[in-house]
Amino acid sequence: MVGWRVVRSRRAEFVDAGRLRRRTVVCGATAVVVGAFLVVADVVRGSLSTGSGIRDLLAVVLLAGAAGCLVAPFVRVAAMGPVPPEGLTGDWRRQERIDRQFAARPPAMAPEDRDEVIARAERSIGPSTVLAERFVWLPVAWVLGGLGLLVAGAATTDRLTLLLVPPVFAVLQSATFVAAVSGAGRAEAARRRALAMPEAHRPSAPPQRRRAVGGSAVELPGDRSAPPA
Repeated sequence: MVGWRVVRSRRAEFVDAGRLRRRTVVCGATAVVVGAFLVVADVVRGSLSTGSGIRDLLAVVLLAGAAGCLVAPFVRVAAMGPVPPEGLTGDWRRQERIDRQFAARPPAMAPEDRDEVIARAERSIGPSTVLAERFVWLPVAWVLGGLGLLVAGAATTDRLTLLLVPPVFAVLQSATFVAAVSGAGRAEAARRRALAMPEAHRPSAPPQRRRAVGGSAVELPGDRSAPPA
């Protein structure tokens, strides 16, 4: 998948390594706290008691891991840097023409749009990469949570909400992640198509008229010298 390769290859440019380590610590601490709470709740009230110690332990691990993954999207991972300008062209027809270059089936690219498509692609890859990095763990959280509820016996046909909500949210969050990865892939494809085109010929600036030194540019009728006899 082109988009995922783009996200992985350019991840270091837009994602801060220190913030990633902090996210790992926060998610791990959340999982430990939730796991300890579930163990205490099981000992006191038998909330996860299924008659099998292995199933209870597996349910705690799955639910604690789901809690840790659920926190991941809320921790910032984007690298601090200057915000690129929006790059509006001022011509809505050209703007719409450039937007179509990032669609699933782009039309032929106009030579005069080459530089703007390259600039737009560079502005789009960064946010798509950060969004994909943030949402990559959210579908995993819902999958682990659903499995934990099934193992614990809480998600049954008598409790359709607990049985259906985790898969539905996993699909929705997966769609968000896939959209971010697809956006990065389309931006990279548009950039490559633009780089394959020759640069558009830019007309040179017209030569400026030289003004007379020490005089006014406006010639008065009385200043005109008489023609020779």
